[in-house]
Amino acid sequence: MRSYAATENNGGMQPQRGLERLVDLSDAVVAIAATLLVLPLVEIAGPDSGSSTWEVITSHRVDLFAFVLSFAVIFVLWTTHHRVFRDVTGYTTNLALANFFWLLSIVFLPFPTKLIAEKNGFDAGATATYVGTIAVSMMAIFALQVVIAHTPGITRLVPEHGLRTATIGLVLVLIAFGLAFTPVGLWSLTVLALTVPIDRFVDRRTAKAEE
Repeated sequence: MRSYAATENNGGMQPQRGLERLVDLSDAVVAIAATLLVLPLVEIAGPDSGSSTWEVITSHRVDLFAFVLSFAVIFVLWTTHHRVFRDVTGYTTNLALANFFWLLSIVFLPFPTKLIAEKNGFDAGATATYVGTIAVSMMAIFALQVVIAHTPGITRLVPEHGLRTATIGLVLVLIAFGLAFTPVGLWSLTVLALTVPIDRFVDRRTAKAEE
């Protein structure tokens, strides 16, 4: 068993097994959050009310839209989280704390999803709560990248690139949060599609500057 002193000498890094448990817990929480999204739909398809299948679908189209949107959001956030941890070789207390902050945003997402469905997607408060939850998740991703960038030997990659990408994503989601209070509403989330193009543009500019 690794001693406390040995852990301290390694910059606070914890054993590999601890990292695996952290990642496994994260995946389990994501799976639970995704499952919670579908529960309102199960209630909709409950006892037969005499309506046809098409009538049930059309009368609850906002619920279906909210489910699909949030499922896609969770998938994107999980993929981003997976990329962060893909090349991480250990973890620290700060990394675990930032990760639990991220998990909090994920497990909370079904609540604003329900708000969106109940308000038909047009209520500014519901939209702001929804986009704000995504913003909190991106803040946590940014915090994870900051911890990685300031912990020597914790990743096999150049940590600055991940930190830059997280910064771009955070700035864009904060812009989306501001737009959520306007008539743009949920369409504000489309600005997040600019993350990859902007990141690649910065990559090219950086490469030219280093030539």
